[in-house]
Amino acid sequence: MSVFWTLLATFRFACWYFLPLLLLVPLWMWLRGRYAPVAAVRFSSGDLLRPISRRTRWGSHQWLLGLRYLALILLLLGLARPQVEKGLTDVESKGINIMLVLDFSSTMIKKDFTMDGKRVTRAQALIQVISEFMKERPKDRIGLVRYDADAFLVSPLTLDHDYLIRRLKEEKNGRGTAPGSGLLIATEHLLPATNQTKLVILVSDAEQVNKGPRVSDVARAIAPLGVRVHLIQIINFKDMAAVNLRENEMGKAPQMTGGQLFQVADFDGLRSVYQQIDKLEKAAFKEGQQRVYRELWPWFGGLALLLLVLEAILAQTVWRRLP
Repeated sequence: MSVFWTLLATFRFACWYFLPLLLLVPLWMWLRGRYAPVAAVRFSSGDLLRPISRRTRWGSHQWLLGLRYLALILLLLGLARPQVEKGLTDVESKGINIMLVLDFSSTMIKKDFTMDGKRVTRAQALIQVISEFMKERPKDRIGLVRYDADAFLVSPLTLDHDYLIRRLKEEKNGRGTAPGSGLLIATEHLLPATNQTKLVILVSDAEQVNKGPRVSDVARAIAPLGVRVHLIQIINFKDMAAVNLRENEMGKAPQMTGGQLFQVADFDGLRSVYQQIDKLEKAAFKEGQQRVYRELWPWFGGLALLLLVLEAILAQTVWRRLP
């Protein structure tokens, strides 16, 4: 009994706006009763026929009409999509749009990082960490922008992360640093994305030295557009304490856009930062739950069809009317 009341408490009509159509049923009944033609045979008197009339046949036409009206009511109720709650189900997140803006200047080929006991360049360490990051986010569309003195798009947003890793390994380092141009290009490719979540992860190991828009100016312009910027600065251990946010022009970008500033000086720190970003973004856009309902309209429609079939059978057999 408790199950019945539970189902009743969650009962609803998903398309309730069809329910007013039920008012047409009594209107149809009234119009039919008032204006429908009645077949009759003229007799001078019906007294002679009364003794041979069969009482069980009295009102058969009304019963047939009742079945038809009831079937129509059930069809209209089915059209309103009756439902009962089935429970909760997990909703898969659609992922977010991430543009990686990576520094490929000449300073990124310094071999001052240690990975698996071997000295590697900053670029090699970065590619390794990004590969691990992508494997943890298979549902995210990720794009890639690289910059040195100039910036250009390596790949637009894509789910083919293996392709991005191959392209990363093919990139060559050049002279100069233009992170502002890289951020601008990344934003241009994020804005048309239908997904509302737009994220840029900007990596740099130096301040801007080339002409072009400054990172802080670009960040100020894109802040109202909902683009969030995380900045990862690669610096030496001895320089970390000396870097002041007031003097760090590039470091203002995360503040303006709701992102975070990270500073790393070794491979473990770089890997830890990407792991933090991975958890941070998943926490903000984790999968949710929604209520699931069981559709009852097939039962209403099936019962209506059964009543119409029953009406047709009775009209041709037990309650058949002779002309």
